[in-house]
Amino acid sequence: MRRAAAAFAFGLAAAAPLRAQAAGPAPERAAPPRLTVGILGYRFSVTLPDSGDTIAGRAQVRLRRLRAGVPDTVPLDLVGMAVHEVLGDAGRPLAAAYDGRVLRVVLPAVPRPDTETITVAYAGRPADGLISATDARGRRIVFADDWPDRARGFIPCVDHPAYKASVTWEIDAPAAMRVIANGAFVAVRDAPGGRRRWTYVEARPIPTYTMVFGAAPFAVSRHAPAVTGRDSSAMEVWTYPEDSAFADSVPFRRATAIVEAGSRLIGPFPWRKLAHVESSTRFGGMENAAAIFYANGMYVGRHMREGVVRHETAHQWFGDAVTERDWRHLWLSEGFATYFDLVFAAALGDDSALAQGMRSEARGYFASDVVGRPVVDAAAEDLMGLLNANSYNKGAWVLHMLRGEVGDSAFFRAIRRYYATYRDSSVVSEDFERVVERAAGKDLRWFFRQWLYQPGYPRLDVTWRAPGAGRRVVLRVAQAQPAAWGRFRLPRVAVRFTAAAGPAMDRVLALDPRRAEQTFTFTLPRAPTGLAVDPHGALLLSANVRQAP
Repeated sequence: MRRAAAAFAFGLAAAAPLRAQAAGPAPERAAPPRLTVGILGYRFSVTLPDSGDTIAGRAQVRLRRLRAGVPDTVPLDLVGMAVHEVLGDAGRPLAAAYDGRVLRVVLPAVPRPDTETITVAYAGRPADGLISATDARGRRIVFADDWPDRARGFIPCVDHPAYKASVTWEIDAPAAMRVIANGAFVAVRDAPGGRRRWTYVEARPIPTYTMVFGAAPFAVSRHAPAVTGRDSSAMEVWTYPEDSAFADSVPFRRATAIVEAGSRLIGPFPWRKLAHVESSTRFGGMENAAAIFYANGMYVGRHMREGVVRHETAHQWFGDAVTERDWRHLWLSEGFATYFDLVFAAALGDDSALAQGMRSEARGYFASDVVGRPVVDAAAEDLMGLLNANSYNKGAWVLHMLRGEVGDSAFFRAIRRYYATYRDSSVVSEDFERVVERAAGKDLRWFFRQWLYQPGYPRLDVTWRAPGAGRRVVLRVAQAQPAAWGRFRLPRVAVRFTAAAGPAMDRVLALDPRRAEQTFTFTLPRAPTGLAVDPHGALLLSANVRQAP
Protein backbone atom coordinates (compact mmCIF):
# COMPACT_ATOMS: atom_id res chain seq x y z
CA MET A 1 0.00 0.00 0.00
CA ARG A 2 2.68 2.48 0.92
CA ARG A 3 4.65 1.73 -2.19
CA ALA A 4 1.61 2.11 -4.46
CA ALA A 5 0.66 5.37 -2.77
CA ALA A 6 4.09 6.81 -3.35
CA ALA A 7 4.01 5.82 -7.01
CA PHE A 8 0.71 7.61 -7.59
CA ALA A 9 1.25 10.76 -5.53
CA PHE A 10 0.12 13.85 -7.37
CA GLY A 11 -1.11 17.41 -7.21
CA LEU A 12 -4.53 17.24 -8.79
CA ALA A 13 -4.66 20.85 -9.90
CA ALA A 14 -2.40 20.02 -12.84
CA ALA A 15 -3.18 16.33 -13.32
CA ALA A 16 -5.59 14.29 -15.40
CA PRO A 17 -8.23 12.33 -13.48
CA LEU A 18 -6.72 9.55 -11.40
CA ARG A 19 -8.57 6.36 -12.30
CA ALA A 20 -8.88 3.32 -10.14
CA GLN A 21 -6.05 0.86 -10.46
CA ALA A 22 -6.63 -2.88 -10.77
CA ALA A 23 -6.64 -3.61 -7.06
CA GLY A 24 -8.19 -6.42 -5.07
CA PRO A 25 -10.67 -5.84 -2.25
CA ALA A 26 -9.44 -3.87 0.71
CA PRO A 27 -8.59 -6.01 3.73
CA GLU A 28 -11.36 -6.09 6.30
CA ARG A 29 -10.65 -4.42 9.62
CA ALA A 30 -12.58 -5.31 12.70
CA ALA A 31 -10.69 -2.89 14.95
CA PRO A 32 -10.84 0.86 14.26
CA PRO A 33 -8.17 2.40 12.00
CA ARG A 34 -5.97 5.01 13.62
CA LEU A 35 -6.49 8.58 12.43
CA THR A 36 -4.72 11.78 13.35
CA VAL A 37 -7.82 13.87 12.58
CA GLY A 38 -11.41 13.81 13.77
CA ILE A 39 -14.21 13.30 11.22
CA LEU A 40 -17.04 15.76 11.85
CA GLY A 41 -19.37 15.55 8.87
CA TYR A 42 -19.92 14.61 5.24
CA ARG A 43 -21.78 16.34 2.43
CA PHE A 44 -22.38 14.07 -0.55
CA SER A 45 -23.68 15.39 -3.85
CA VAL A 46 -24.48 12.49 -6.17
CA THR A 47 -25.86 12.73 -9.70
CA LEU A 48 -27.75 9.67 -10.93
CA PRO A 49 -27.75 9.17 -14.71
CA ASP A 50 -30.92 9.00 -16.80
CA SER A 51 -29.79 5.55 -17.89
CA GLY A 52 -26.94 3.25 -16.98
CA ASP A 53 -25.25 3.19 -13.60
CA THR A 54 -22.26 5.55 -13.83
CA ILE A 55 -22.55 8.26 -11.20
CA ALA A 56 -20.86 11.61 -10.68
CA GLY A 57 -20.11 12.66 -7.13
CA ARG A 58 -18.74 15.52 -5.11
CA ALA A 59 -17.93 14.90 -1.46
CA GLN A 60 -17.04 17.37 1.24
CA VAL A 61 -15.41 15.89 4.32
CA ARG A 62 -15.34 18.25 7.28
CA LEU A 63 -12.73 17.33 9.85
CA ARG A 64 -10.93 18.60 12.90
CA ARG A 65 -7.15 18.91 12.89
CA LEU A 66 -5.86 17.57 16.19
CA ARG A 67 -2.17 18.42 15.82
CA ALA A 68 -0.20 21.58 15.10
CA GLY A 69 3.04 21.92 13.19
CA VAL A 70 2.89 18.59 11.33
CA PRO A 71 1.08 17.47 8.17
CA ASP A 72 -1.74 14.94 8.38
CA THR A 73 -2.63 12.20 5.92
CA VAL A 74 -6.35 11.42 5.77
CA PRO A 75 -7.17 7.96 4.35
CA LEU A 76 -10.57 8.03 2.63
CA ASP A 77 -11.95 4.67 1.57
CA LEU A 78 -13.16 4.79 -2.05
CA VAL A 79 -13.22 1.76 -4.35
CA GLY A 80 -12.98 1.77 -8.12
CA MET A 81 -13.73 5.41 -8.93
CA ALA A 82 -11.94 8.03 -11.06
CA VAL A 83 -10.90 10.96 -8.89
CA HIS A 84 -10.97 14.29 -10.72
CA GLU A 85 -9.78 16.72 -8.06
CA VAL A 86 -9.01 17.02 -4.37
CA LEU A 87 -9.26 20.48 -2.80
CA GLY A 88 -8.83 21.96 0.63
CA ASP A 89 -10.19 25.13 2.19
CA ALA A 90 -10.46 28.12 -0.18
CA GLY A 91 -10.27 25.73 -3.13
CA ARG A 92 -6.54 25.09 -2.81
CA PRO A 93 -5.35 21.84 -4.44
CA LEU A 94 -4.18 19.13 -2.08
CA ALA A 95 -1.62 16.41 -2.71
CA ALA A 96 -3.21 12.99 -2.78
CA ALA A 97 -2.55 9.38 -3.72
CA TYR A 98 -5.05 6.78 -4.87
CA ASP A 99 -4.57 3.05 -5.37
CA GLY A 100 -8.14 2.21 -6.30
CA ARG A 101 -9.11 1.39 -2.72
CA VAL A 102 -7.94 4.28 -0.51
CA LEU A 103 -7.55 7.95 -1.39
CA ARG A 104 -4.82 9.36 0.84
CA VAL A 105 -5.09 13.12 1.14
CA VAL A 106 -2.15 15.08 2.54
CA LEU A 107 -3.02 18.16 4.61
CA PRO A 108 -0.20 20.65 5.16
CA ALA A 109 0.87 21.56 8.68
CA VAL A 110 -1.15 24.21 10.49
CA PRO A 111 -0.01 26.53 13.29
CA ARG A 112 -2.90 25.50 15.53
CA PRO A 113 -5.59 22.77 15.46
CA ASP A 114 -8.74 23.87 13.62
CA THR A 115 -11.47 22.57 11.33
CA GLU A 116 -10.85 21.95 7.64
CA THR A 117 -12.85 20.64 4.69
CA ILE A 118 -11.61 18.28 1.97
CA THR A 119 -13.56 18.30 -1.30
CA VAL A 120 -13.31 15.30 -3.64
CA ALA A 121 -14.78 15.25 -7.15
CA TYR A 122 -15.08 11.76 -8.62
CA ALA A 123 -17.09 9.60 -10.98
CA GLY A 124 -17.49 5.96 -11.93
CA ARG A 125 -19.61 2.85 -11.92
CA PRO A 126 -20.00 1.50 -8.37
CA ALA A 127 -19.18 -2.20 -8.17
CA ASP A 128 -20.79 -2.41 -4.73
CA GLY A 129 -22.52 -0.25 -2.15
CA LEU A 130 -24.91 1.40 -4.62
CA ILE A 131 -27.36 -0.90 -6.40
CA SER A 132 -28.81 0.24 -9.73
CA ALA A 133 -31.47 -2.14 -11.03
CA THR A 134 -35.05 -2.49 -12.18
CA ASP A 135 -37.89 -3.72 -10.03
CA ALA A 136 -40.27 -6.56 -10.87
CA ARG A 137 -42.26 -4.21 -13.10
CA GLY A 138 -39.30 -2.88 -15.04
CA ARG A 139 -39.02 0.47 -13.24
CA ARG A 140 -35.60 1.89 -12.53
CA ILE A 141 -34.47 1.92 -8.89
CA VAL A 142 -31.26 2.92 -7.11
CA PHE A 143 -30.44 2.04 -3.50
CA ALA A 144 -27.39 2.33 -1.27
CA ASP A 145 -26.65 -0.83 0.71
CA ASP A 146 -23.59 -0.25 2.86
CA TRP A 147 -23.22 -2.87 5.60
CA PRO A 148 -20.61 -3.59 6.81
CA ASP A 149 -18.01 -1.55 4.90
CA ARG A 150 -19.50 -1.10 1.44
CA ALA A 151 -20.18 2.64 1.58
CA ARG A 152 -16.69 3.01 0.12
CA GLY A 153 -18.10 1.62 -3.12
CA PHE A 154 -19.70 4.97 -4.00
CA ILE A 155 -18.70 7.65 -1.45
CA PRO A 156 -15.26 8.64 -0.10
CA CYS A 157 -15.35 8.21 3.68
CA VAL A 158 -13.62 6.64 6.65
CA ASP A 159 -15.66 3.48 6.37
CA HIS A 160 -15.63 2.16 9.92
CA PRO A 161 -18.27 2.50 12.69
CA ALA A 162 -15.78 4.02 15.12
CA TYR A 163 -15.84 7.23 13.07
CA LYS A 164 -19.39 8.54 13.13
CA ALA A 165 -20.30 11.84 11.52
CA SER A 166 -23.22 13.96 10.40
CA VAL A 167 -24.31 13.63 6.78
CA THR A 168 -26.00 15.81 4.17
CA TRP A 169 -27.30 14.27 0.96
CA GLU A 170 -27.89 16.16 -2.28
CA ILE A 171 -29.24 13.71 -4.86
CA ASP A 172 -29.82 14.81 -8.45
CA ALA A 173 -32.23 12.24 -9.95
CA PRO A 174 -34.60 11.81 -12.89
CA ALA A 175 -37.95 13.49 -12.22
CA ALA A 176 -39.80 10.15 -12.24
CA MET A 177 -37.98 9.14 -9.06
CA ARG A 178 -38.62 10.15 -5.48
CA VAL A 179 -35.62 10.15 -3.15
CA ILE A 180 -35.41 9.15 0.51
CA ALA A 181 -32.28 9.44 2.67
CA ASN A 182 -31.08 9.73 6.24
CA GLY A 183 -32.13 12.76 8.19
CA ALA A 184 -34.74 15.44 7.81
CA PHE A 185 -36.11 16.37 4.41
CA VAL A 186 -34.94 19.89 3.53
CA ALA A 187 -36.03 20.56 -0.05
CA VAL A 188 -36.67 19.22 -3.53
CA ARG A 189 -36.00 21.56 -6.42
CA ASP A 190 -36.28 21.33 -10.18
CA ALA A 191 -32.97 20.83 -11.94
CA PRO A 192 -31.98 21.18 -15.61
CA GLY A 193 -32.91 18.42 -18.04
CA GLY A 194 -36.22 17.45 -16.46
CA ARG A 195 -34.57 16.36 -13.21
CA ARG A 196 -35.01 17.10 -9.51
CA ARG A 197 -32.52 17.70 -6.71
CA TRP A 198 -33.37 16.33 -3.26
CA THR A 199 -31.70 17.43 -0.01
CA TYR A 200 -31.71 15.67 3.36
CA VAL A 201 -29.70 16.54 6.47
CA GLU A 202 -28.86 14.36 9.47
CA ALA A 203 -27.10 16.63 11.95
CA ARG A 204 -26.36 13.92 14.50
CA PRO A 205 -23.37 11.63 13.92
CA ILE A 206 -24.15 8.20 12.45
CA PRO A 207 -21.91 5.33 11.26
CA THR A 208 -21.09 5.15 7.57
CA TYR A 209 -22.70 1.74 7.19
CA THR A 210 -26.06 3.44 7.75
CA MET A 211 -25.47 6.43 5.41
CA VAL A 212 -27.86 5.77 2.52
CA PHE A 213 -30.27 7.11 -0.02
CA GLY A 214 -32.84 5.40 -2.23
CA ALA A 215 -34.42 6.57 -5.48
CA ALA A 216 -37.49 4.89 -6.97
CA PRO A 217 -41.06 5.68 -8.07
CA PHE A 218 -42.24 5.53 -4.46
CA ALA A 219 -45.66 5.87 -2.94
CA VAL A 220 -45.43 7.52 0.48
CA SER A 221 -47.85 7.18 3.37
CA ARG A 222 -47.55 9.07 6.62
CA HIS A 223 -48.54 7.49 9.89
CA ALA A 224 -49.24 9.30 13.15
CA PRO A 225 -46.04 10.82 14.56
CA ALA A 226 -44.45 9.05 17.50
CA VAL A 227 -44.82 11.24 20.57
CA THR A 228 -43.06 10.69 23.88
CA GLY A 229 -43.17 13.63 26.27
CA ARG A 230 -42.12 16.67 24.28
CA ASP A 231 -40.36 14.61 21.60
CA SER A 232 -42.06 13.96 18.28
CA SER A 233 -40.83 12.01 15.25
CA ALA A 234 -42.54 11.72 11.87
CA MET A 235 -43.41 8.16 10.77
CA GLU A 236 -43.33 7.41 7.04
CA VAL A 237 -43.75 4.29 4.87
CA TRP A 238 -42.11 4.38 1.40
CA THR A 239 -43.13 1.54 -0.91
CA TYR A 240 -43.73 0.75 -4.53
CA PRO A 241 -47.34 1.80 -5.22
CA GLU A 242 -48.78 -1.72 -5.52
CA ASP A 243 -47.36 -2.69 -2.09
CA SER A 244 -48.57 0.34 -0.14
CA ALA A 245 -51.86 -1.06 1.20
CA PHE A 246 -50.22 -4.29 2.37
CA ALA A 247 -47.35 -2.43 4.06
CA ASP A 248 -49.61 -0.03 5.95
CA SER A 249 -52.04 -2.68 7.14
CA VAL A 250 -49.69 -5.56 8.03
CA PRO A 251 -46.01 -5.01 8.91
CA PHE A 252 -46.21 -1.27 9.68
CA ARG A 253 -49.64 -1.19 11.28
CA ARG A 254 -48.08 -0.45 14.70
CA ALA A 255 -44.95 1.37 13.50
CA THR A 256 -45.74 4.41 15.64
CA ALA A 257 -46.55 2.35 18.72
CA ILE A 258 -43.24 0.47 18.40
CA VAL A 259 -41.26 3.72 18.48
CA GLU A 260 -43.28 5.03 21.41
CA ALA A 261 -42.71 1.81 23.35
CA GLY A 262 -38.96 2.05 22.73
CA SER A 263 -38.88 5.67 23.80
CA ARG A 264 -40.56 4.80 27.10
CA LEU A 265 -38.23 1.88 27.82
CA ILE A 266 -34.92 3.24 26.49
CA GLY A 267 -35.04 6.99 25.98
CA PRO A 268 -36.08 9.54 23.35
CA PHE A 269 -36.13 8.25 19.79
CA PRO A 270 -32.86 9.43 18.19
CA TRP A 271 -34.21 10.99 14.98
CA ARG A 272 -36.81 13.52 13.92
CA LYS A 273 -38.25 11.07 11.39
CA LEU A 274 -38.28 7.37 10.65
CA ALA A 275 -38.90 6.16 7.10
CA HIS A 276 -39.61 2.47 6.47
CA VAL A 277 -38.46 1.86 2.89
CA GLU A 278 -39.09 -0.97 0.43
CA SER A 279 -35.75 -1.50 -1.27
CA SER A 280 -33.25 -3.83 -2.93
CA THR A 281 -31.04 -4.44 0.13
CA ARG A 282 -29.28 -7.80 0.23
CA PHE A 283 -30.48 -8.21 3.82
CA GLY A 284 -33.98 -8.85 5.05
CA GLY A 285 -33.86 -5.51 6.81
CA MET A 286 -31.10 -2.93 7.15
CA GLU A 287 -31.19 -0.46 10.03
CA ASN A 288 -30.03 2.67 8.20
CA ALA A 289 -30.41 5.64 10.55
CA ALA A 290 -33.86 7.21 10.17
CA ALA A 291 -34.41 5.31 6.89
CA ILE A 292 -34.74 1.56 7.37
CA PHE A 293 -34.46 -0.45 4.15
CA TYR A 294 -36.37 -3.74 3.78
CA ALA A 295 -35.97 -6.35 1.05
CA ASN A 296 -38.55 -6.08 -1.71
CA GLY A 297 -39.14 -9.84 -1.80
CA MET A 298 -40.94 -9.80 1.55
CA TYR A 299 -43.48 -7.35 0.14
CA VAL A 300 -43.98 -9.20 -3.14
CA GLY A 301 -44.51 -12.50 -1.31
CA ARG A 302 -46.72 -10.79 1.27
CA HIS A 303 -44.88 -12.61 4.07
CA MET A 304 -43.33 -9.59 5.79
CA ARG A 305 -44.43 -9.31 9.41
CA GLU A 306 -43.98 -6.95 12.34
CA GLY A 307 -41.01 -8.78 13.87
CA VAL A 308 -38.51 -7.43 11.35
CA VAL A 309 -39.91 -3.92 11.91
CA ARG A 310 -39.43 -4.19 15.68
CA HIS A 311 -35.88 -5.52 15.22
CA GLU A 312 -34.80 -2.79 12.80
CA THR A 313 -36.52 -0.09 14.85
CA ALA A 314 -34.63 -1.24 17.97
CA HIS A 315 -31.43 -0.74 15.99
CA GLN A 316 -32.19 2.98 15.76
CA TRP A 317 -31.20 3.20 19.43
CA PHE A 318 -28.65 0.37 19.47
CA GLY A 319 -26.34 0.28 16.47
CA ASP A 320 -27.25 3.67 15.00
CA ALA A 321 -27.34 6.09 17.95
CA VAL A 322 -25.07 3.96 20.18
CA THR A 323 -22.64 2.17 17.86
CA GLU A 324 -20.09 -0.60 18.32
CA ARG A 325 -16.59 0.92 18.04
CA ASP A 326 -15.01 -2.41 17.12
CA TRP A 327 -16.83 -4.87 14.84
CA ARG A 328 -16.00 -7.72 17.23
CA HIS A 329 -18.47 -6.15 19.67
CA LEU A 330 -21.31 -6.46 17.16
CA TRP A 331 -23.56 -8.02 19.81
CA LEU A 332 -24.00 -4.46 21.15
CA SER A 333 -26.00 -3.88 17.97
CA GLU A 334 -27.47 -7.22 16.87
CA GLY A 335 -27.91 -8.80 20.30
CA PHE A 336 -29.65 -5.67 21.58
CA ALA A 337 -31.94 -5.47 18.54
CA THR A 338 -32.81 -9.17 18.82
CA TYR A 339 -33.70 -8.83 22.49
CA PHE A 340 -35.58 -5.55 22.27
CA ASP A 341 -37.62 -6.85 19.36
CA LEU A 342 -39.13 -9.25 21.91
CA VAL A 343 -39.23 -6.67 24.70
CA PHE A 344 -41.18 -4.31 22.42
CA ALA A 345 -43.62 -7.10 21.53
CA ALA A 346 -44.23 -7.75 25.21
CA ALA A 347 -44.70 -4.03 25.89
CA LEU A 348 -47.30 -3.92 23.13
CA GLY A 349 -49.36 -6.64 24.77
CA ASP A 350 -47.99 -9.99 23.59
CA ASP A 351 -47.40 -11.56 26.99
CA SER A 352 -45.85 -14.75 25.60
CA ALA A 353 -43.52 -13.11 23.06
CA LEU A 354 -40.47 -12.85 25.30
CA ALA A 355 -40.54 -16.39 26.71
CA GLN A 356 -41.32 -17.99 23.35
CA GLY A 357 -38.81 -15.83 21.52
CA MET A 358 -35.98 -16.60 23.94
CA ARG A 359 -36.64 -20.33 23.65
CA SER A 360 -36.38 -19.96 19.88
CA GLU A 361 -33.14 -17.97 20.18
CA ALA A 362 -31.67 -20.69 22.41
CA ARG A 363 -32.55 -23.44 19.94
CA GLY A 364 -30.98 -21.46 17.12
CA TYR A 365 -27.81 -20.90 19.12
CA PHE A 366 -27.47 -24.53 20.23
CA ALA A 367 -27.81 -25.67 16.60
CA SER A 368 -25.30 -23.14 15.24
CA ASP A 369 -21.69 -23.66 14.22
CA VAL A 370 -20.31 -20.87 16.45
CA VAL A 371 -20.89 -22.29 19.94
CA GLY A 372 -17.18 -23.05 20.17
CA ARG A 373 -16.31 -19.36 19.77
CA PRO A 374 -16.93 -16.46 22.18
CA VAL A 375 -19.34 -13.62 21.49
CA VAL A 376 -16.46 -11.11 21.50
CA ASP A 377 -14.00 -13.02 19.36
CA ALA A 378 -10.54 -11.44 19.30
CA ALA A 379 -9.60 -13.46 16.22
CA ALA A 380 -12.60 -12.39 14.11
CA GLU A 381 -11.84 -10.43 10.94
CA ASP A 382 -14.51 -11.74 8.56
CA LEU A 383 -17.13 -9.03 9.01
CA MET A 384 -19.94 -10.83 7.22
CA GLY A 385 -19.10 -13.87 9.32
CA LEU A 386 -19.99 -11.88 12.44
CA LEU A 387 -23.65 -12.07 11.42
CA ASN A 388 -23.93 -15.27 13.41
CA ALA A 389 -25.73 -16.82 16.35
CA ASN A 390 -23.22 -15.38 18.81
CA SER A 391 -24.00 -11.80 17.82
CA TYR A 392 -27.76 -12.33 17.55
CA ASN A 393 -29.01 -15.28 19.64
CA LYS A 394 -26.42 -15.45 22.39
CA GLY A 395 -26.16 -11.66 22.47
CA ALA A 396 -29.89 -11.50 23.23
CA TRP A 397 -29.45 -14.15 25.90
CA VAL A 398 -26.67 -12.15 27.56
CA LEU A 399 -29.15 -9.32 28.05
CA HIS A 400 -31.94 -11.65 29.20
CA MET A 401 -29.70 -13.31 31.80
CA LEU A 402 -28.31 -9.94 32.89
CA ARG A 403 -31.86 -8.76 33.48
CA GLY A 404 -32.46 -11.82 35.63
CA GLU A 405 -29.21 -11.27 37.53
CA VAL A 406 -29.78 -7.60 38.46
CA GLY A 407 -33.60 -7.37 38.35
CA ASP A 408 -35.93 -5.38 36.13
CA SER A 409 -35.49 -2.06 37.89
CA ALA A 410 -31.67 -2.02 37.73
CA PHE A 411 -31.68 -3.48 34.21
CA PHE A 412 -33.86 -0.81 32.63
CA ARG A 413 -32.17 1.91 34.68
CA ALA A 414 -28.88 0.72 33.18
CA ILE A 415 -30.30 0.58 29.65
CA ARG A 416 -31.61 4.14 29.90
CA ARG A 417 -28.33 5.39 31.40
CA TYR A 418 -26.25 3.58 28.77
CA TYR A 419 -28.26 5.13 25.95
CA ALA A 420 -28.20 8.62 27.49
CA THR A 421 -24.45 8.42 28.15
CA TYR A 422 -23.32 7.08 24.78
CA ARG A 423 -25.91 8.41 22.35
CA ASP A 424 -24.10 9.72 19.25
CA SER A 425 -20.95 7.85 20.33
CA SER A 426 -19.28 4.51 19.74
CA VAL A 427 -18.64 1.93 22.44
CA VAL A 428 -17.20 -1.45 23.34
CA SER A 429 -18.62 -4.02 25.73
CA GLU A 430 -16.68 -2.70 28.71
CA ASP A 431 -18.53 0.62 28.44
CA PHE A 432 -21.85 -1.18 28.81
CA GLU A 433 -20.49 -3.28 31.67
CA ARG A 434 -19.45 -0.21 33.66
CA VAL A 435 -22.88 1.38 33.29
CA VAL A 436 -24.65 -1.79 34.42
CA GLU A 437 -22.37 -2.21 37.42
CA ARG A 438 -23.11 1.35 38.56
CA ALA A 439 -26.85 0.91 38.07
CA ALA A 440 -26.91 -2.43 39.90
CA GLY A 441 -24.38 -1.49 42.57
CA LYS A 442 -22.45 -4.74 42.17
CA ASP A 443 -19.38 -6.21 40.53
CA LEU A 444 -20.39 -8.04 37.35
CA ARG A 445 -17.00 -8.73 35.82
CA TRP A 446 -17.53 -12.45 36.25
CA PHE A 447 -20.83 -12.29 34.37
CA PHE A 448 -19.52 -10.43 31.33
CA ARG A 449 -16.27 -12.38 31.28
CA GLN A 450 -17.94 -15.77 31.10
CA TRP A 451 -20.83 -14.91 28.79
CA LEU A 452 -18.94 -12.69 26.33
CA TYR A 453 -15.39 -13.99 26.37
CA GLN A 454 -15.83 -17.70 27.07
CA PRO A 455 -17.14 -19.89 24.27
CA GLY A 456 -20.14 -22.14 24.66
CA TYR A 457 -22.69 -22.55 27.41
CA PRO A 458 -23.25 -24.82 30.44
CA ARG A 459 -24.20 -28.40 29.67
CA LEU A 460 -25.41 -29.87 32.91
CA ASP A 461 -25.51 -33.58 33.68
CA VAL A 462 -28.06 -33.90 36.50
CA THR A 463 -28.79 -37.05 38.45
CA TRP A 464 -31.25 -37.20 41.33
CA ARG A 465 -32.48 -39.89 43.65
CA ALA A 466 -34.90 -40.14 46.55
CA PRO A 467 -33.84 -43.15 48.63
CA GLY A 468 -36.76 -45.34 49.53
CA ALA A 469 -39.10 -43.03 47.55
CA GLY A 470 -38.94 -40.68 50.52
CA ARG A 471 -38.84 -36.92 50.90
CA ARG A 472 -35.06 -36.68 51.13
CA VAL A 473 -33.50 -35.97 47.74
CA VAL A 474 -29.85 -36.15 46.68
CA LEU A 475 -29.00 -34.16 43.57
CA ARG A 476 -25.72 -34.46 41.68
CA VAL A 477 -24.89 -31.76 39.11
CA ALA A 478 -21.86 -31.93 36.83
CA GLN A 479 -20.77 -29.31 34.30
CA ALA A 480 -20.26 -31.58 31.29
CA GLN A 481 -19.50 -29.09 28.50
CA PRO A 482 -16.18 -29.41 26.61
CA ALA A 483 -13.17 -28.42 28.69
CA ALA A 484 -12.24 -25.76 26.12
CA TRP A 485 -15.38 -23.84 27.01
CA GLY A 486 -14.44 -23.58 30.68
CA ARG A 487 -16.88 -23.79 33.57
CA PHE A 488 -19.62 -21.31 34.37
CA ARG A 489 -20.61 -19.56 37.54
CA LEU A 490 -24.38 -19.94 37.95
CA PRO A 491 -25.46 -18.32 41.24
CA ARG A 492 -29.15 -19.20 40.85
CA VAL A 493 -30.22 -22.27 38.95
CA ALA A 494 -33.89 -23.00 39.62
CA VAL A 495 -34.96 -26.63 39.90
CA ARG A 496 -38.53 -27.81 40.19
CA PHE A 497 -39.57 -31.09 41.79
CA THR A 498 -42.99 -32.49 40.99
CA ALA A 499 -44.99 -35.02 42.93
CA ALA A 500 -48.00 -37.21 42.29
CA ALA A 501 -50.18 -34.69 44.11
CA GLY A 502 -49.81 -31.13 45.32
CA PRO A 503 -47.98 -28.10 43.95
CA ALA A 504 -44.46 -28.12 42.53
CA MET A 505 -41.57 -27.77 44.93
CA ASP A 506 -38.99 -25.18 43.84
CA ARG A 507 -35.41 -24.96 44.99
CA VAL A 508 -32.35 -22.94 43.88
CA LEU A 509 -28.82 -24.23 43.28
CA ALA A 510 -25.59 -22.24 43.17
CA LEU A 511 -23.01 -23.75 40.83
CA ASP A 512 -19.36 -22.96 41.51
CA PRO A 513 -17.04 -22.84 38.47
CA ARG A 514 -14.18 -24.16 40.59
CA ARG A 515 -15.94 -27.51 40.93
CA ALA A 516 -16.74 -29.85 38.07
CA GLU A 517 -19.36 -31.66 40.13
CA GLN A 518 -21.51 -30.69 43.11
CA THR A 519 -23.97 -32.55 45.31
CA PHE A 520 -27.04 -31.01 46.94
CA THR A 521 -29.42 -32.52 49.49
CA PHE A 522 -33.01 -31.39 50.10
CA THR A 523 -35.82 -32.49 52.33
CA LEU A 524 -39.10 -31.84 50.51
CA PRO A 525 -42.69 -31.65 51.74
CA ARG A 526 -43.63 -34.65 49.58
CA ALA A 527 -41.84 -37.47 47.85
CA PRO A 528 -40.86 -36.24 44.36
CA THR A 529 -41.64 -38.04 41.12
CA GLY A 530 -39.94 -35.70 38.62
CA LEU A 531 -37.38 -32.95 38.23
CA ALA A 532 -37.02 -30.01 35.81
CA VAL A 533 -33.95 -27.77 35.62
CA ASP A 534 -34.43 -24.06 34.88
CA PRO A 535 -38.18 -24.48 34.36
CA HIS A 536 -38.74 -20.78 33.59
CA GLY A 537 -36.06 -20.59 30.88
CA ALA A 538 -33.98 -18.01 32.72
CA LEU A 539 -30.56 -19.30 31.65
CA LEU A 540 -28.84 -20.30 28.43
CA LEU A 541 -28.05 -23.91 29.29
CA SER A 542 -28.95 -27.47 28.49
CA ALA A 543 -29.60 -30.14 31.10
CA ASN A 544 -29.60 -33.90 30.82
CA VAL A 545 -31.72 -35.06 33.77
CA ARG A 546 -31.79 -38.68 34.99
CA GLN A 547 -33.35 -40.32 38.01
CA ALA A 548 -31.05 -42.81 39.69
CA PRO A 549 -32.49 -45.93 41.26
